[in-house]
Amino acid sequence: MFACIFTFSAHADELTGRQILDQVSARHDRPYEAEDQTMTLIDNRGNTEERALRRYAREWDNGLYRYLLVFDEPAGVRGVALLTWQNRGASDDQWIHLPAYGREMKRSADGGKRNYFMGTDFAFEDMTSEDREKFRYDRQPDEQAELKDQDGKVIETIDSYVVDAYPKDDALAAETGYKYRRLYISKDRFYIRRIDFYDRRGRFLKTQYSWDMTQIEGNTWRANTVLMDNAKERHQTLVHVLNRNLGEDAVPARMFEQRWVTSGRHLRR
Repeated sequence: MFACIFTFSAHADELTGRQILDQVSARHDRPYEAEDQTMTLIDNRGNTEERALRRYAREWDNGLYRYLLVFDEPAGVRGVALLTWQNRGASDDQWIHLPAYGREMKRSADGGKRNYFMGTDFAFEDMTSEDREKFRYDRQPDEQAELKDQDGKVIETIDSYVVDAYPKDDALAAETGYKYRRLYISKDRFYIRRIDFYDRRGRFLKTQYSWDMTQIEGNTWRANTVLMDNAKERHQTLVHVLNRNLGEDAVPARMFEQRWVTSGRHLRR
């Protein structure tokens, strides 16, 4: 048994950054997923704003994903929706629906994906899963990575692989607004538990922490709490997952078309 442990440890030490991210995908990607979430916006004075939303994801035949995010509460954001189609080797297609401005969906310009979404600390680009074909992954020395809550308290320390993700071309870098992201991947579960974001000049910008882990099936895990702590803006966004459905029926293909949203069907549950 000790020989097996040593062999795995030696193999893990030889993994490249890309191989580590491949493991992340192999273990945790699922073809269908629906979540009910709450979102709390926290400003630098501790004032909060609560929201309720739904997130849907479905894998297409080409191995790429489509996503739909729908806000339900409060009344001022009810019906706002973000639809994203991943593209291989090109910018993702993304549309936003703002009910106050009519029924149609507005296409997000590529450069606009670096902007923050709906007053949160998540950029449009942050709202989708990792597309490994668009980035170069450089492995860094392993670390004991600290996870912090919204009060800045260290709640967990994770034995982590550390991988820097760089956009493969200047156009993608301009689109994301990040020079690179530093990913902290837990060694035990190959799950991305923390991401440090650096702006186009290489200056630290913000950190995403993921905790409250749940094993949903086999080796697949999910974080039920995600915090985006924006040091530059002195603002935070805290997301809690209330429930999750991995069934195909929860995310029918027709849901990921513009007409699903423009017809108002995204408001029905």
